[in-house]
Amino acid sequence: MSDSTRWIVVVEEPFLPADAGGRVETFSFLTAASAAGIRMQVLVPAREELDIASYEEAIPGSAVIRLRRDDSPRAHLTTKPFMHASRPVAPLRRALEATPPRADAVISYSCRSSHLGEEIARIWKLPHLVRAHNVDSEFFRVLARSSSGPKAVAYEMEYHKLRLAELALHHSPLVTCIADISLEDHEWRRTRASVPTFHLPPFLPVGALRAGTGTGAAGSAADPGAAGGAGAGEQRLVFVGSLDTPTNIEALRWFLGGCWPTIRVRHPHAIFQVVGRRPEDGLAAWLGGFDGVELHTDVPSVAGYLTAASLSVNPMRSGSGVNIKAIEAMATGTPVVSTETGSRGLGWTAGTHLLVADEPGEFAAAACALLADPGRAAAIGAAGRAYVLRELDHGSLIRQIQDHLGG
Repeated sequence: MSDSTRWIVVVEEPFLPADAGGRVETFSFLTAASAAGIRMQVLVPAREELDIASYEEAIPGSAVIRLRRDDSPRAHLTTKPFMHASRPVAPLRRALEATPPRADAVISYSCRSSHLGEEIARIWKLPHLVRAHNVDSEFFRVLARSSSGPKAVAYEMEYHKLRLAELALHHSPLVTCIADISLEDHEWRRTRASVPTFHLPPFLPVGALRAGTGTGAAGSAADPGAAGGAGAGEQRLVFVGSLDTPTNIEALRWFLGGCWPTIRVRHPHAIFQVVGRRPEDGLAAWLGGFDGVELHTDVPSVAGYLTAASLSVNPMRSGSGVNIKAIEAMATGTPVVSTETGSRGLGWTAGTHLLVADEPGEFAAAACALLADPGRAAAIGAAGRAYVLRELDHGSLIRQIQDHLGG
């Protein structure tokens, strides 16, 4: 691929450290584009100053520009969704006046920054691809239904604003195409949009590949310190995710309330590690009430926990898009047990690439079956890894983007 290809990429938020699903996927995409010889101006809406040098070192061949975010109350008091109003267009215009773009296309690497990409496409007449990580309106509807009081009202208002913003996006003359990360979201969107849409799976997580393959089911090859210092061969289950996200907290409550007691009865020495960033208030104390549960927060990398685990659990009860946590585990060869919601988005096969169960008893039984049969666990892990290596290949996905942008 020629290094004369140039893109302007507008991301949703700072993506370093790549310690959550959206950040992982964004960083993996940018890494893939850089490796393909594409030169990028990466625009990053951020509340705080960025270490530009670190960002540009992480993405060779890129110029990183910070756009100031506006999280003041006035950003909530407009007809625009907060996620758009808090990423105003004025700083974008100033940044591009100071550093005029040299680009063949613009990519909004989230619907939350698509209005900024539209502005660039309008001024410089560039083809514009929007990367959709999920259906944002549906995500906020779930948040509204799972919350109460003023927070529920705020989520409900954002939901209605987002529905209008999605309608505009689906018929925007400033959008060349929309690339959904999830097959289900693509099917939902393509019946509603006059803009061309297609399914573009997530880019394989860079960190998971660097970690190598997991051997937790037969003795850990990971750094013992990274996984709490437990002994080799110990049965460890791991959950990875942001710990201030309502859908993740809902998943943990479901798993610990309905599945973990059964697993501990059948495997009394099993350990459940909860790994993530920004734990909400009271989470540590609540987790401390369960036997065999460890909390690891704000760790430099989750890869060591995955490679050391016997299996990864993904007990999501709500949400949309693709759970990057499942892909990260698969990429390390760690077997995954997931709910149907947690396994949506890709064409993998339940029973071959991962195990899927929606009832607490069935979920616990699936986890126990893998703990009791390391050979089957290893086969599921190997099949999952082979699937993501094949289907989420960086070079193939970059070529798809170029094809839809017109070469």
